[in-house]
Amino acid sequence: MDLPLPSTTIATAGDANYLWGIFLLVASARKAGMDVPFLVGTRGFSPRDSRVLAALGGVEQLPLDGSRRSLTCLKSEVMLAARTSFVAWADSDAFFTGDVSRVLLPASGDEIHFRLRAPAEMPSAFPPRRFGGDGRSVPPAVLDAWRADVRKVAGGALDAPRYGTTGSGCFLALSLARHRRFLEIWDALQKKVLPDRDVGVVDRSLAYYHQLDESTLNACLQFVPDAPRVQDVFRLDKDRARLFVHFVSRPKPWAGWTRRALRFFDEYVSVVEWAGASGLELPGPVPPCLRRAFARRARVLARWTELRPKLSARLGALRAAPRRSPDA
Repeated sequence: MDLPLPSTTIATAGDANYLWGIFLLVASARKAGMDVPFLVGTRGFSPRDSRVLAALGGVEQLPLDGSRRSLTCLKSEVMLAARTSFVAWADSDAFFTGDVSRVLLPASGDEIHFRLRAPAEMPSAFPPRRFGGDGRSVPPAVLDAWRADVRKVAGGALDAPRYGTTGSGCFLALSLARHRRFLEIWDALQKKVLPDRDVGVVDRSLAYYHQLDESTLNACLQFVPDAPRVQDVFRLDKDRARLFVHFVSRPKPWAGWTRRALRFFDEYVSVVEWAGASGLELPGPVPPCLRRAFARRARVLARWTELRPKLSARLGALRAAPRRSPDA
């Protein structure tokens, strides 16, 4: 017989542009029969936006309009507002494929449920051409900066890092009862080293913290003396029926499908269909890309859909670049 689960809150955040994402994250849990409460940090929400989320049941909203920081830099603040024994963070451009209640939390209250990257994944986090190093571990200069900054905010730091690689900040779960101080240190580090303005989700002008919340979280896991241990096995990527799926690339599925995201087209669209069939108020008219009839078109357009934001960013950078004066 399964033991009762500890009281847990799933925290997330987003602005009005991410309403579809937040809605479908919560709805995917409800569709799977999970009654876990959600705590949603919001920015720029209208009364209708708030009503749409509230109708899912068990959703508390925390307005973040008073902060100038990127929402991704407020994860620790939202998690600290939970009032349960455990708290999990799930990025709002994600969903659950089924009931993950039994694999959501770490196996021990001393641990954090968090996915460390394999060495082969590290070049995407710390490209050797920019950071040096072997490309398969955290560069020494980054570790030195992290250790020094953690020592300042935590009052001490380990001499050697705990892990050879870093982990993804899109999901984590830990005991709030045991590790509140760890979250407070993470929050303090973010306030110390990250910009006090909205810089999006990545700021490449930062030498050691370009991944913002993820960089600071990994710094804390590496060097805070009493940090929770990373659980040996990440359990939310093992069973197709119990996955946490994060749509890391742009555009997001409510705006268009990338080739990688298309693997989960059926499951994600089924959440939209379930919400409609349940009589829930939707965030708005269902976008064509979230309709099942769009599947074939999505596959045809996927490559262009991936290229479009990259081309837009490149054109924007070219327009912003200073122009050379013509030679006299």
